[in-house]
Amino acid sequence: MARFSGTKKPDIEYPCTWLFKIFGRDREAMQRAVARMISGRRHALTPSRSSRNNRYHCMNLELLVQSDEDRLGAYEALNAQDDILLVL
Repeated sequence: MARFSGTKKPDIEYPCTWLFKIFGRDREAMQRAVARMISGRRHALTPSRSSRNNRYHCMNLELLVQSDEDRLGAYEALNAQDDILLVL
């Protein structure tokens, strides 16, 4: 659970499940990209929303992270995937 204390970074208790929102153009390509990046880690990947014309898709990735470094590393690894356009 994250707690915010003023303007400082949140106090996150690890391990915890972190929710990443990922965006891309091809849902199956995004799933393959996550599978390459995850490499056997405990996670859940579920569809979220799609644009009106289905050009863009959003998916929720819940990933068990062990530390700040692990969480930020996962974020960077997701951002490095060509089939993932944006990570929140």
